[in-house]
Amino acid sequence: MSSLPAMSSTGIGSGLDVTSIVNGLMTIEKQPLTQLQKQAASFQTKLSAFGTLQSQLSNLRDVADRLSSADAWRPVQATVGDPDVASATAGAGAAAGTHTLEVAQLARPQILASGRYATSAATVGTGTLTVTLGTTAADGSFTPRAGATPVAVTIAAPNDTLAGVRDAINAAKAGVTASIVNDAQGSRLVLRGADGADSSVRIEAADADGNNTDAAGLSALAWNPATPVAGGLAQTQPAQDARFSLDGVALTSATNTPKDVLDGVTLTLRQPTTEPVQLTVAVQDSGIRKNVTDFVNAYNALNTTLRNQTQADPGGASRGALQADSTAVSLLNGLRGMVRGAVAGLQAPNSLAAAGIALQQDGSLKIDEARFAKALEAPGQLAALFTRAQDGSDPNSRGLSLRLRDFAKAMSADDGTVGSRMAGIRRTVDANKKQQDAMEARLERTEVRLRTQYQALDSQMSTLNAQMAKMKSALGLG
Repeated sequence: MSSLPAMSSTGIGSGLDVTSIVNGLMTIEKQPLTQLQKQAASFQTKLSAFGTLQSQLSNLRDVADRLSSADAWRPVQATVGDPDVASATAGAGAAAGTHTLEVAQLARPQILASGRYATSAATVGTGTLTVTLGTTAADGSFTPRAGATPVAVTIAAPNDTLAGVRDAINAAKAGVTASIVNDAQGSRLVLRGADGADSSVRIEAADADGNNTDAAGLSALAWNPATPVAGGLAQTQPAQDARFSLDGVALTSATNTPKDVLDGVTLTLRQPTTEPVQLTVAVQDSGIRKNVTDFVNAYNALNTTLRNQTQADPGGASRGALQADSTAVSLLNGLRGMVRGAVAGLQAPNSLAAAGIALQQDGSLKIDEARFAKALEAPGQLAALFTRAQDGSDPNSRGLSLRLRDFAKAMSADDGTVGSRMAGIRRTVDANKKQQDAMEARLERTEVRLRTQYQALDSQMSTLNAQMAKMKSALGLG
């Protein structure tokens, strides 16, 4: 609130200190406003504390959600004995095991090249090229791919140059990519298909010159594997599938990245083998350990914030912003109750403590390395502690990560317990601001009134003093 300046000099003649009097009175008048400002600061501190709690609850929810998946308890890694031959990645559903891999040939695309033209600007001819995808047999016979639709590529002037044909084929997305290769003798159109035997092409020409089978005009870019035209397109590489075997089972793939040959495993074939190599899929304890450590860290961060924000020092030296706040206290008690709890119907470990994750005196969790390593020897049983589905109507039979995930979700959601509490505090802050605004307006009016009154009093006293001095002088008393 801005104080109004003095309307006139004060205390002159009367000795009355109007400014000090008004300032003193306004200090008393402002006490309710000061109290409102202190309350506003307290509300903002609580709002900030709940914001931190909401963020930490969301983090705990995410970690608990990760632990509630069975895949989190069997993180696997796939490796190939010779990385030059192949690489492998393992995902959900991959099972541990050792396999033998042999690669006979890699998948590769068909490549066709035209005869030489003077430059890429040389005219080829007009008409239509029709591209059909399929498979070419060893005798040159072509079988269209089932369900494939031939794509017609129209070539018209002035875009009937070698470069124009390239652009038209690429724009048609017919299953081949066209490019131009230049050397000292001229330019050649090169067509490249996708990997795999069924990505071969047959190209038929409807040549504007009337002859669809010679090496002149657009028909020079036709391709029939059974009857290639001399001087026209030539095949520099036939399309083929990858051929390999896994544990002696012969397999093929149109690409060099066959998926789910083993459930959950993707291979990337790099080169043929001269002798079998080993493909190993193994469970990594380090992945389980990391997930559990992430859970402990997320829980401890939340526990520390709650403990600090709800603490109450009897001496009053340290008082948490949420001390005695029912929402925060309920949250703290709920979390600690969950991590103390056991999962009904399970064999050991049926609690965090039994798995070597012990609750400390300050409410935090700590991993006992020796006991936890023992629990890791039976990852399936350890997983059940976290992931077990509820048995019937007994909520105590539910896995701990499921309980914590749903608890944290309910608490951290915008319409959840913490979110609703924050919304309530924001409403209180808004109401407090309106009260402050109204009070500041009233105080401004009060200050104007007091200053006017005391300035009038000062003026009156100055006049009276002057009159008194004049009277004394007239009576000879001065």
